[in-house]
Amino acid sequence: MIMVAMVSGAQIDTKYYEYSIDDYMKVKESRNFTGKVVLTTGSSSGIGEGIVKLFAILGAHVVVTGRNQTEIDIVAKEVQQLSPHQLKPLKIKADLTKTSEMQFLLHETIKTYGKLDVLVNNAGIGSMAQLMDKDFMKSYDSVFSIDLRAVVELNRLAVPYLNQTNGTIIHISSMCTHAPTNYGLDYSMAKEAMNMMTRVMAMELGPFIRVNTL
Repeated sequence: MIMVAMVSGAQIDTKYYEYSIDDYMKVKESRNFTGKVVLTTGSSSGIGEGIVKLFAILGAHVVVTGRNQTEIDIVAKEVQQLSPHQLKPLKIKADLTKTSEMQFLLHETIKTYGKLDVLVNNAGIGSMAQLMDKDFMKSYDSVFSIDLRAVVELNRLAVPYLNQTNGTIIHISSMCTHAPTNYGLDYSMAKEAMNMMTRVMAMELGPFIRVNTL
């Protein structure tokens, strides 16, 4: 079972939605991703876990990655159970603030599966920081390193492979870009920048690579 946190409105209003195996089974026949290779960052928990499980039940080869090996192992086991053909996912522990580990992530994916069809840039960290907070710039640097810079760099690494498959890049954004609040300035800025990155990349990389934001 996966629990996904949803935060909305001008105040903290966190709701948890539980998704069971049965919920995933309901969409099993909705799409067919058999033979496709999907890499989802931050897929060892939260929204990323849900995404990787969905692609698995639709028949794709998937990569489970994150910074916590225990969480990776747990999700990978569940992913294999969901796969129609019991496909074993590739498990990779990676820190997306490190170029060498992003390179390793892509290298192992291609080495294992020979291609890449879908890249889902989901990994990110939240922030409640305000402009005049004492440690705002520290928070700003942390948020932008994961939520934006890592996305740009991973896209650059993945594009040569996605060109070969007419692949897809998906950026996971946030409702905060539509509903500004008086906190989380750095997080909101990073996500809004991601939205514009999607638009520009779609024009630059199309028609060979499709780029969308969710």
